Amino acid sequence: MIRVELSVAGCLFGLYALFLLFMFVALRTRASRARGKNNGTATLTPQIRDALVDYISGSNDQTRIREFARGHREELVASLLEFYGTVGGSARDRLCDLALELGVVHGWCEDAASKDQAVRRQAYVRLSFVCAYEPCRRMAGDLLQKALADPDPEIRLAAARALVQSGTTEELGQVFRLAVSQSLLIRILLSEDLRRHATELCERTIPEILASDNPAHVLAALEILVAWERALPLQDLHRLMESGNREIRLEALRLAKLVPLTRENRSALLRYLREGDEDENTAAALTAGRLRLQEALPSLARCLRSGTSELAGIAASALAEMPPKGWQTLQQIAGGEDSAALIAAAALDRGRRKAGV
Repeated sequence: MIRVELSVAGCLFGLYALFLLFMFVALRTRASRARGKNNGTATLTPQIRDALVDYISGSNDQTRIREFARGHREELVASLLEFYGTVGGSARDRLCDLALELGVVHGWCEDAASKDQAVRRQAYVRLSFVCAYEPCRRMAGDLLQKALADPDPEIRLAAARALVQSGTTEELGQVFRLAVSQSLLIRILLSEDLRRHATELCERTIPEILASDNPAHVLAALEILVAWERALPLQDLHRLMESGNREIRLEALRLAKLVPLTRENRSALLRYLREGDEDENTAAALTAGRLRLQEALPSLARCLRSGTSELAGIAASALAEMPPKGWQTLQQIAGGEDSAALIAAAALDRGRRKAGV
C-alpha cells in the first residue's frame, strides 16, 4: 500500500515538474519575442524622429516618412504624438498637416466609433492633440461634441480637451458647463485648460451658471474661478456673497479679491468681517488683505485679538499689507503679553522686511 502511494506521489511530482518546465519555456519564448520587438522599435525610433525633425525644419521630402508609415505605422504615430507635446506654432501645424496627409487623423476618427472602449479612448486622446489645427478639427466634425455625453468619463475628458483646442466661444462654453457637472478630478483637469479663456467665458457662460438655480453647479463654477487666480470681469458677486448656501457664500468671499471692488462687494466684505463666523471672518480677512481694504482695519484688529490662531495669523498678515495704519495697529497689539502680541510682532517684522524697511 505504501509502495503504491509513493508511486502515485512520484507521478504527481513528475507531472508538476513537467508543468513548471513548460511554463518556463513559454515565458522565455514570450520574453525573447518582446525583446526582439523592443529592439526593433529602439532602432527605428531615432530614424523616425530624425525624419520628423527634418520635416518640421522645413524639408518637404516625405519619402522616408511615408516608408515608415507603410511598414512601421505605430512607431511613426508614437513619435508624432511625442512631438505634439513639445512643439507649437507653425511646427505643430506642419505635423498636424502631415498626419492628415498620411490618413492618421482619419484613422483616429474611425477608431472613435469603435465598439472597443480602449480603442475609442485612445482615439479621442489622440484627437485632443491635433484639434488645435483647424483642418483636423473639421475632419473630427461633431464627433467631439457627441462625445461630451459619452458614458465613459475618460472619453468625455479627452473630447472636452480637444474642443478647448479649437477655441470657439460656443465650444468653450460647452466644456465649462461640462466641467461644473463632472467629478472633482475632471473639473481640476479641465480647469487649467480653460484658464486662458477666462475673459471669453465671463462674457456669457459663467454669469449664466452663477445665476442658475443649481447650487452644485454654482459652487463648482466658483471653485474653478478661485483656482484660476486671475482678475475676472464679473459683476454682482455680492448676490452670491449674501447667498443662503454657506459653501457658496464662503467661495464667493474668496473670489471677491479677483473681481471689481464695487460698493456692494465692499459692504458685504466688511459686514462678514464684523458679524461673520470664524470661516467667514477668515475668507473675508484674506480678501481684505489682498485688496488692502483700509476700512477693514478695526475688524482685522478684532480678529487678531480674539480669533483662533489661524484667523489671528491671517488678520495679522492682512494688516501687514497695509502700512502705515496697519503697521501702527500691529505695533499697538505687539505691546501686549498674550499670543496675539507674538503673532502681531512676527507679522510686523515680515511686513517691514518685505518692504525693505
